Amino acid sequence: MKQFILNTCMKSIKNTCPEYNEQRLLEIRYGLESLYLSVTKCIIIFICALILGILKEMFIILLLYTMLRTFGYGLHATKSWICLVSSLIVFIVVPLTCIHFIIPIYIKIILCSLCVICFYLYAPSDTKRHPLIKKKKRMMLKCITVCISIVFTFLCLQIENNFLSNAFLFAMIIETILICPLTYKLFNLPYNNYKYYLANN
Repeated sequence: MKQFILNTCMKSIKNTCPEYNEQRLLEIRYGLESLYLSVTKCIIIFICALILGILKEMFIILLLYTMLRTFGYGLHATKSWICLVSSLIVFIVVPLTCIHFIIPIYIKIILCSLCVICFYLYAPSDTKRHPLIKKKKRMMLKCITVCISIVFTFLCLQIENNFLSNAFLFAMIIETILICPLTYKLFNLPYNNYKYYLANN
């Protein structure tokens, strides 16, 4: 199915834009493939959440996670199946956990504090494909991420609704894992990629 859709789109693009060279067509195909994988992954997650009756909870986790991810960055899966599995864990398993688990307040205080410290130490965490070269931008992103995490911590500890309180906590935990140098090392991915970029340019 994937190849049929990609081939159909590429045939249409070639007919519409005959001036495109082979390199340009390869770039377009890569973009279309990424889009296809993203759409199919979203459909799978949406269907799973719908079947389990956690659609609203899934969207809340998505929103909170995206707020941190936008400024904290973090690693990306190197293979589509790894991305799908990790996305199912984040957007299906985590909401279910947030619904059914009651975490003692002192555990939340400890975990929230550790997350804020990690954001201060490691955010933003770039990738090899998108190194954060400008120091000013890195500092701005770090400040925003830390500020968001402090707000999340306050809400996590003050909100009485168990799911929402857990959602703020787990959003921070997920992002902390994604920016941690140890996670990069476990997946054999380069860390602080901007340093390599600056050293070689």
